[in-house]
Formats: sequence, C-alpha cells, structure tokens
Amino acid sequence: MKYRVIILVVYIVFASLAIKSTPPSSALIHDAGTYYQTAVTGVTNNFIDQGYPLFLRSLMAIFGQNNILVFQITNYLLWIISTYLIYKTLTFLGSKNAKIASILMLFSPLFLTFSAKLYSEPLASLGVSLLIYGFMSSISIPLFFGAIVLGLTKSIFVPGIILMALYLLLKKRYRLCISLIVAIFLMLPTFSRTLGGGRSLYNLSIERAKLDQSYDQIFACVPYYLSYPLGQKLLPQYQGVCHQNDPNPAMSGYDANPYVRAEDIRNNGFTYSDWWESILNNPFKYLVIFLVALSNLVLFEGVYPSILLQLPPWIVPIIFFITKLMLVTFLWYKVMRASRKNLLYLVPLIYLMIMIGHFQVEPRYLYPFIPYIYFLIGIDHNKTKL
Repeated sequence: MKYRVIILVVYIVFASLAIKSTPPSSALIHDAGTYYQTAVTGVTNNFIDQGYPLFLRSLMAIFGQNNILVFQITNYLLWIISTYLIYKTLTFLGSKNAKIASILMLFSPLFLTFSAKLYSEPLASLGVSLLIYGFMSSISIPLFFGAIVLGLTKSIFVPGIILMALYLLLKKRYRLCISLIVAIFLMLPTFSRTLGGGRSLYNLSIERAKLDQSYDQIFACVPYYLSYPLGQKLLPQYQGVCHQNDPNPAMSGYDANPYVRAEDIRNNGFTYSDWWESILNNPFKYLVIFLVALSNLVLFEGVYPSILLQLPPWIVPIIFFITKLMLVTFLWYKVMRASRKNLLYLVPLIYLMIMIGHFQVEPRYLYPFIPYIYFLIGIDHNKTKL
C-alpha cells in the first residue's frame, strides 16, 4: 500500500506541473475548443462525436462551465481509472508483469502532458480499458459501458466494436456478445448522425488533397509525424505543408497543406465516388501516402508536442526525442513478442492502421489504443488466451 501512495503522489506532482503549463487558452485550442463550446451551448454538432461534449456538459452542471481546472483534473482521473482497469485485468490473468506495466502506463509521457488539454482521448481510453477488462474477465457490464463510451467518443471505432461482437458470437460467448449488440443499437442513432454530418467526407478530402502534393512534400512530412520539433529543425521550409492544426499563411508551403485544401475540396461538392475515382487514378501514390502516414503511428508515445515546444533550448527536445525512441522501441518489442504467440493480438492494431492510416491524421487518433499497448506489454503470453 505504501508504494502505491508514493506512486500516486509523484503522479499528482507531474500532473500538476502539466496543468500549470497548460492555461485555459492552451487547454481549449483546436478540437478541444469545439468540444467545450458544444458542451456550453448544448447544441448538437453532428460533425463531431458527441460523447465527450456530453461528458463535459454533465461536469458543467455540477461545477459550472468556466471551471477549466476541474475538467483538466477529471481527464487525469480518467487516465488513473484506465490504468487501474488494465492493472486489474493483468492481475486477473495472473500476469507477473501487472505492476510494472500499470506503472509505465500511469506515467505515460504522452498522457501526462496531453491530458491537460480538453480533448476526448482520455475518455475514449477509458472506453478501451473497460472493453479490455470486460472481454478478458468475461464480465458483461464493463464491456457494455466500454463500448458505449468508446463508440460515442470516437465513432471511427464503432465498426471495430461490431467486429468484436461477431468474434464473440463465433466463440459462443453469447452473454458478452448480447451486451455489445445492445450497446451498438443504442449508439447507432448518434453514429449515423455523425457520419451524416460530413466527418468522413472531410477526412477523405484531406487524403484527396494529399494526392495533389508532390512526392517531396509527402515524404518531407515524415520527420514532422515522428516529432514536430524535429521536423522544424530538419525541414523548416515544409512547415506549412506538414502543419496539422491551424497552419499560418506565413508558413512556407501553406497553400499545399491538406487541411487547408480539404475545406475547399469538400465545399466544392466532393463525394465518395470522387474519392474512389482519385484512388483508382493514382493507386501507387495512394499506397505511398498510406505507408508514409503510418509513421504517425510508430512513435506514438512521448511528451505531447505543444508542451515540448514550450521547453527551453533545443537540446531539451532532443533529449526527450531520444527518450521517446527508447520507450517506443521497448513497447513495440513487447507488443511483437506477445503477438508472436497469438496473432489475434495484432488484429486491433491492424484495424486501426486500415481505418486511419490511409490519410494524413494527427497521431492522437492512436491515443485511445495506448491502454491496449500497455496491456500487451504486461500479459504473460504463455498463460493468456483469447
């Protein structure tokens, strides 16, 4: 018990430092601001997933709408609960690595720095952790709520939840399957409205814009995907091309930025058939874009870029980047080791890559899956069965 108290105190210190360096103006940038405004107004925005704004709105009913600090602290609490669920799952499975895996997960550099922003990923991660716990322990209630939380917070994973229900059906785990089916039907109205709001077409229009780029522009974004400060140091002339959030017109290459061009493409009547046509006309370039975009998913763990950019001299970001390389190499090594024993462990990651790896996205599309990564590094692959 004593070591748990020490770990929690140390975590609170780190989380407090991250919150202190993330004032409300920074906590509410980009999509975070959209989530917040949707929660404040109560007006449904069909372009975004509704889970996190609804969650924020329930917090606002208790603490008031201007209490950003409480919302930031809540994000950290969500991550603590997610970590505890992974720990409980690993101990249930009899893993001797449960403690070390859960400590590594709790002190994830990414979620320590990222959770101070009011993005939806901490809530989506809780959904993933609930799904893992419910699936591995064969308990319906956490599986049901995990599906609801994840599906409403990140609609891109709803097809994955449907595949999980089919898998449970094939394995004749009917009680768990029924709980997922009920969750899916409850989510469908919200899921269909989100798709109808144009979110999918916007994402595909980003890819369409990417197909118009030159190969040097496509490949130049790789260091930016791996580490934004690294990209700025190595290829500053491509900053406008590769910047993923609110690029500045003063940045070099701004006119070729896919996020900038996507709005015009979408507003000019872009359709799903236009997307298919662009792929069929450029199959090799499409494959290159897919492979290059996967670099977004390789170095997923590490200090969140906007925090990194606030750090003093350039040597500090380099130290953090080297640490990031070492940590991610260890995590992927453990994931591959587990997967060699059972290839089914790779299915969720393959699903993720197919769903989001084919267009330029922010690395945070992977963040909800980080609990799954730490679960894989903690399991005893000689004992665990699906």
